[in-house]
Parts: sequence; C-alpha cells; structure tokens
Amino acid sequence: MRSAAYIYLITRAHGLSTHLLSADDFRSLMRSRDLDAFVEAISRGDYAEKVGLLPREKVSAKELNRVFSEIYVDRLLYLLKVAPQPINKFLDAYTRKVEVENIKRILISKFYGLTITQEDLITLPRTYSVINFQAMLEAESIEDAISLLVYTKYKGVGNYISIARESDSTIPLEAYLDKVYFQNVSKYIEGLPDKGIVRNIIGFEVDIRNLYFVLAYKLLETPSNLIEKSIIRPLYRLTDEHISSIIRARKDVLVDTLGSTPYGWVSNFISDALERGSIEDLEHKLNVILYNFLKSMSTRNALGLGYVLWYLNAIYYEYRNLTAIAFAKELNLAEEEVSLVL
Repeated sequence: MRSAAYIYLITRAHGLSTHLLSADDFRSLMRSRDLDAFVEAISRGDYAEKVGLLPREKVSAKELNRVFSEIYVDRLLYLLKVAPQPINKFLDAYTRKVEVENIKRILISKFYGLTITQEDLITLPRTYSVINFQAMLEAESIEDAISLLVYTKYKGVGNYISIARESDSTIPLEAYLDKVYFQNVSKYIEGLPDKGIVRNIIGFEVDIRNLYFVLAYKLLETPSNLIEKSIIRPLYRLTDEHISSIIRARKDVLVDTLGSTPYGWVSNFISDALERGSIEDLEHKLNVILYNFLKSMSTRNALGLGYVLWYLNAIYYEYRNLTAIAFAKELNLAEEEVSLVL
C-alpha cells in the first residue's frame, strides 16, 4: 500500500508541473524582438519575482542564466524536501545531474582554455553540494581543478586526462562522470515503490548515454580499447555484442550497424548528425529522444515515480531552453537558429 507521504509527493509533482511553460509559451518567447522584450515576456509566473529584481538597463544573458538556474534548483530542492524515504535518497542521487553538469562545464572550459565564471554555472547552495566550485573556477589548469575533486566520488576523472588529450576532446572526462553518476543512482533503486518503472527509465537513460559516447568516439576516430573503458554499466537493452559491433563498425556504416540493435529506430533521428560528424547535434538529438521517452513514461506512470522523474527533467530542460533563448536574443540570432537547440 502506498503511504500518504508517497501520494503527497506525486500530487505535488502534478501540481508543480502546471507551472511549466508550454510549447506555445516557448514559441512566443522565441519571437521576442530582442533581449529586453524577452525579459518583459518572461517576467510572470514563477519567474516574475527574480527576473523583476534585475536592473533592466544592465540585464544580460549571463544574469538571466543565473536567475533561471536559481529557480530550477529551488524547484528541484522543494521536491526533494517533500519526498519520503527511501525515495528521498534515490531522488537526491538522481538530481546530482546538476552537480555533474557544473563539473563538466568547468572541466570543458579549462580543457579548451575558455573563460568561465560563477554566472556560467547552475547556482547550487553549499548545503546541497560539498564541491568547491568557486575554487575549481579559480584553478589555473584542468589538472588543478580536478585535484579539488580528490575527496569526492568523482576523483577518478583525473585518470582520463591523457585519453582526453589524445582524442583532443572532453568526451572521456564526461563519460567517466556520467558512469560515476549512474552507478550511484543504481544503488538506491531497490526498495522503491515503483522500482520496475524506475529501473526501466534509468536503463533507457544509460543506453542513450552509451550510444552518445560510443558514437561520439567513433566520430573522433578514438581507438577501440579506449572506447570500451567509457561504457556505463549495467547495460539495459543494449548488450556487449551490440556495443562491440558499433565500436568495430566503420564510420560510413554506423547507421546500418545501429539498425541491428534494439535502438535501430534512433538512426532516423541522428543519421544527419552522424553524416555531418556533428557531436553537438548528436547529443542534442539523443537528448530530445530521452525527453520524449520520459514524457511518455509520465503518462504511463502518472501516479508513480515515472511522473516525478519526468518533472525533474522537464524543469531542467525549461531552464536550459530559457537560457538558450536569452543568449540567442543577446546575439541577435534568428528564431530558426534558436529552435534548432531547444
């Protein structure tokens, strides 16, 4: 029997989801003539108070990113607060995506020698994360930044620096961080009220990330033995044989090879990205597939944790989309260009 606290969590997730922006809202925001008009349009609902406090004459996309990230984290932490045990421990592990996201942003910037500040990160309270992101930002090199993770579960990322330099890409670092993240999440699935549904959702996420990393490595022409080190386990519908066949395949037959796996249908969405060799577009397309899957699970498991997991992803993508539109308006990009990354 489901507890009252469990029912309350699901009920709150449904109630909070009514605050999310709709597809029509995003289309309207994308049509804003400039950044000022975008700020005016977004100054309502959950965004009214914090956006309203920004000085209009100095507002920037970076400032808006900070505000959007604060609202995203407020939403996330509220759901954690009302979640009963053992669900709370699982959701705490699941929402560590934000922690991993910040680490990735810093390491990517350090790797490529790009400027990054606190405003480029997702704003996290110190009570949520023990990682000293400010110190990582101030580190002179990527090695120095990684050394600050030595007492965290992400400490092993330093072992992949040489592979990253060999492939001239941060994919090895990102793959390791995702591997640690999913291994931690998997520890808390057993004992959940909807553990079957949750296991399916996490399994699908793992498969999609594995597809991304393996295909990205293929585009980078990374040696096979290095690709195998980045596989996230346990696998879900993919098997070791499926992974091996993709790793062995030539770049010009990747789509055909993918067709022999349970995810052959994915090739319809990513074939263009593979043909153009666009790793960024590949990840974007796979993220859209993942979000659509989570949305379908929220319908099939509307009275369970499937809905909660979709909501947690929905608030993240709302934050990402709003930030993307803000930067697009600041750079005077056309509406068509913005729609490609949402």
